[in-house]
Amino acid sequence: MILQANWKTLLAAVTFCVPLLGCAQDHGNADFDQMLEHAESSAAAETTPVALATGGEAVERSVSNRKIIYTADVELVVDDFAVFERQISGVIGSHGGYAAERSSDRRHGDHRGGTWVIRVPVANYDAFLSGLDSLGFARSRSETSDDVTEAYVDLEARISNKQKLEERILAMLEERPGKLTDLMEIERELSRVREEIERMEGRMRVLKDQTSLATVTLRVVEEATYEPPAAPTFSDRIAATWGGSLRSIGQIATGLVIVAVALAPWAVMLVPIAFLAYRFRTRWLGARSVFVQSRTR
Repeated sequence: MILQANWKTLLAAVTFCVPLLGCAQDHGNADFDQMLEHAESSAAAETTPVALATGGEAVERSVSNRKIIYTADVELVVDDFAVFERQISGVIGSHGGYAAERSSDRRHGDHRGGTWVIRVPVANYDAFLSGLDSLGFARSRSETSDDVTEAYVDLEARISNKQKLEERILAMLEERPGKLTDLMEIERELSRVREEIERMEGRMRVLKDQTSLATVTLRVVEEATYEPPAAPTFSDRIAATWGGSLRSIGQIATGLVIVAVALAPWAVMLVPIAFLAYRFRTRWLGARSVFVQSRTR
């Protein structure tokens, strides 16, 4: 009887403790989630905001501190392509740049040409473009600038937030009791935050490269007899008008000749047919006239 009573007591105790253990585990998970949320909100709150506006208490930013992506596209006409190839390396090196890409071709007969994609420090960007004028005639040039200061500052703040969150998660990993489920959850959260930091740091490296080095796409064409276009004089305008009229007359004459050539085969075939038809019609009209006269008699 005493043994039976002890078993009943033990069973009741186990039945009572199991729900308590489940509640404790749920409470532990909820507590862990709350700690993560608190760590993330605290990391975000500790980040000092960066103001781009000027005046008042905002941080003042000069033009030199802004992050701008500079790009240029230049078409250059040179007298001798071989001479240009020897000179361009010196010009690029003297401005602290390098040629990221280079290609050359002979698609225009004996006239050589090539394309360079050149990266130069932003501080030497204008000086490099001016230096190209000594190598040839810039037939065309276009420049663009893209201000990415806001995106740059925002990315810096986001990286700072994530790094502070990573530090807090690492501290939690050291202070947290050694429960396996909690440790696994912390490791997963730490891996996710680390992946986000690496992705944003990669984007930051791209922005730093684009804003520290300008990109110049240089297209070179060899034309030894090239003369830059000048403002036309009155005699030039008369000559151009006269030449245009002659070209128009020549084009009309050429068109007429082409039409005549196109109709010639048809004429060879249709002329005999038209002649036979004419002979047949003449004979038929003669026979009809004779028949009518015979009837009237």
